[in-house]
Amino acid sequence: MRKVIFLLLDGARYDCLNKYLSLGYLPNLSKIIDNQGSNLSAISVFPSTTGPAYVPFLMGSYPGNVNLPGIRWFDKIKFAENKSNFEAHRSYVGIGSVFFNADLKKSKSTIFEIINESRSIFNEITRGIGSGHDITGMSKIYYKTKSHFTGSNAIDSVAMNKLVSLIDSKAEFIFCCLHGVDSNSHIYGFDHDVVIESYKNFDLNLGIILSELEKLNQLDDTLLIVTSDHGHSNTATHIDLVELLESQNLKVVSYPFIFNKYYQDVDAAVMVSGNSMAHIYLRNGLDWRQRYVFKKTDELFYNLLRTDGIDLLMTLNQKNQIVIKSDRGVALLEEKENLIQYQPLNNDPFGYPQMNEFLSCEEILSQTYDTQYPDALTQIIQLFKSNRCGDIVVSADLGFDLRKQYEYPEHKSSHGSLHEDHMRVPLVVNKKVAERHIRTVDLFPTILDYLNKEIPNEIDGKKLDVD
Repeated sequence: MRKVIFLLLDGARYDCLNKYLSLGYLPNLSKIIDNQGSNLSAISVFPSTTGPAYVPFLMGSYPGNVNLPGIRWFDKIKFAENKSNFEAHRSYVGIGSVFFNADLKKSKSTIFEIINESRSIFNEITRGIGSGHDITGMSKIYYKTKSHFTGSNAIDSVAMNKLVSLIDSKAEFIFCCLHGVDSNSHIYGFDHDVVIESYKNFDLNLGIILSELEKLNQLDDTLLIVTSDHGHSNTATHIDLVELLESQNLKVVSYPFIFNKYYQDVDAAVMVSGNSMAHIYLRNGLDWRQRYVFKKTDELFYNLLRTDGIDLLMTLNQKNQIVIKSDRGVALLEEKENLIQYQPLNNDPFGYPQMNEFLSCEEILSQTYDTQYPDALTQIIQLFKSNRCGDIVVSADLGFDLRKQYEYPEHKSSHGSLHEDHMRVPLVVNKKVAERHIRTVDLFPTILDYLNKEIPNEIDGKKLDVD
């Protein structure tokens, strides 16, 4: 029987994993690669943060296309209708993670709704999974909260032990999330010795998985995938977006104190994801239902752009084009008849090589794959398709994040932005993969194809050629 084991090494950097491979720290992963496997990279999604960045694997879609624009968001329409409506805003951090499944667009299928014999370990997006097949159930909140505050590799050992118990079962698809690298990176920095031990701990447990598969003579029929949802970069400075907006005489709400004294008469909301990207929602005059529209004389926009650590600002203009601004340049972006039109107006804010004005998603990926902002154009377009997207979207510079207040423990490494450090992830597969320009969203149809399941029509990914 064919099966797929998906190991999500949350927060793993592509360059770090390859460095540790070359140093001999990951012998079991090396064994997979050397034995007719593939060692590749893939491009994640924006925001590059846990939760939204799981959507490609589990739904074959970009997060904006399933209306999950961040790990925190604000719904201006629902807030305008009823300020007491709990569905007007969301934070999936901690207990709020139980709302992931209900908030996903219902017209899009999850992989668990397609593969009946699926199992899930330490993953919150479980819509459609069979009874008893969410192996960690509500205990995941306890384990992930503990890991967030204390780090350690204990959560990964629990995950791997549960995975071992599932190998000799009816499970066709096992999705196992390993959070040690991410938790320890936030606490210590992505290149700290403690984080390196997380990689080593993963590899040690991987050896047990491989041994069990070999013992059961299942290795040849198993598609084993090791990848990540996002990378990391070390953080030296925390920008307080709330403070910046309040300095412009705006009344602002944000998590965790969403119901503060301004709640009934608020001017703006700030929703941070991964700490290196944020949505800013603005009341247009007295009306929350209207989008903020960029004007060249907009003082707030330019004050934000002048702030050290803010790399990119994105918003809509009066023609419904996405305006992208940095201190390097400005550009316009819009989708027209299944092509993306990209127009740098002076200097290109992404520093891309010369490109045609109209591009397909495939051309964008191939032409930007090895740049500092891989696939950024496609990712911005998809994010703005969500009606929960902010009026202004912020992407931070490396070394900075956007959430100074209330962060405990202090984040010494962050993610979420459009920068390559956050967007490029490792991809190791125990089979030969022909493609070299890959998005994480491509893994969903690849898994279904390997298991001879029907692939839904309206997805964003394309199946990989796996031999």
